[in-house]
Amino acid sequence: MTAGTGILDDIRWVLWSGTVGLESPITPRVEAARAAGFTRLSVSPLDVARAAEQGTSAEELGRRIRDAGLEIVLDPVANWYGGTPRPESRFARFTAEEALRMAAALDVVSMTVIGQATSDLAVEQVAGAFGEFCDRAAGLGAHVHLEFMPMSGIRDLATAWTITQGANRPNGGIVFDTLHFFRGNPDVDVLDQVPGERIFAVQINDARPDVRGSLREDAQNRLLPGDGSFDLPRVIRALDRIGALRWVGPEVISPVTEAMAPVDAARLAGDRVRELIARIRSEDAAVTPATGACSDEARP
Repeated sequence: MTAGTGILDDIRWVLWSGTVGLESPITPRVEAARAAGFTRLSVSPLDVARAAEQGTSAEELGRRIRDAGLEIVLDPVANWYGGTPRPESRFARFTAEEALRMAAALDVVSMTVIGQATSDLAVEQVAGAFGEFCDRAAGLGAHVHLEFMPMSGIRDLATAWTITQGANRPNGGIVFDTLHFFRGNPDVDVLDQVPGERIFAVQINDARPDVRGSLREDAQNRLLPGDGSFDLPRVIRALDRIGALRWVGPEVISPVTEAMAPVDAARLAGDRVRELIARIRSEDAAVTPATGACSDEARP
C-alpha cells in the first residue's frame, strides 16, 4: 500500500477477480490478493465448475482460499428471478440453486446477484425474489449484494435501491460499480439518498468518455482509476459521505490487466484505488469545514 498511514484504516479491501482476468487460475489469483493487501477474493461459479473438472471440489477450493487468509465472495449469481437469461454471459449457464450449493461448499461471506437481460416482472416482484434469495443466503451466513448494470433489467442505482428496500432483508444490499453507475444513470442525488450501510461493496474503475461497441463489450475494456473520463472524485466523496466505503476494491476488467502477471495487476490496480481515496480524503481534511478555506497547515 502506498497511501498515507491511517487515512484508509476504516476500509477493507476486495480483489474483484476481473482485474486479474476472469479466466485466471485460482492459485496465482490467491497469491496476488495476499501480496497486494486484499483480504477478500471473488470467485465465480465458472471458477468452481472449472476446478471441479480438474479434480478439486468446491469444498477443497474454499478451504485452500480460506487457509490463505482470504474471505470468499461468489460473484456473480444469475437466474435468481424470472426473465430472459443473458445468453452472451458465461455465467448464465448456472442456476441459482447450483450457485447456492457452491456458496455453501465454499463457505462464502457474500454473493453478488445480477439482473437478467430482460424481465416482465414488476419491480415489486423482483424485490420479492431478492428477499427470498437473501433468506436462502442467510441460512449460509452470507450477505447478498445486488449489482445494477445498464445492460440488464436492473439498470441503475435507483432501481437497485427500490428492490433492496422492497425486500427489506438485513443481509441484502447493493454492490456499487463505478462503470455501471456512469454508463447508466449517474445521479449523485440518488446516491445521497441510499444509507451507506446498505451498500455492501464498491468496485472502482474508469473508462473512456465514449462507449465502444455494446455496453457489454465496453464493460470488458475498462481503465485503471485515473486513466479515464469518469468523475471518480465526486462519486467517491459521495460514497464516503454516506459511509459506504467499507469493502472496496478495483474491478478493472481489461485485456491490459489480464495480460499482466496477476500479482502485478492486483498491486497496480489496488494502489490506484487506495491512492485515489487517500488523496480525496486528504484534500477534504485540508479544508476548514466552517469556511471552506484551506487550513494553515495545508497552505503552500
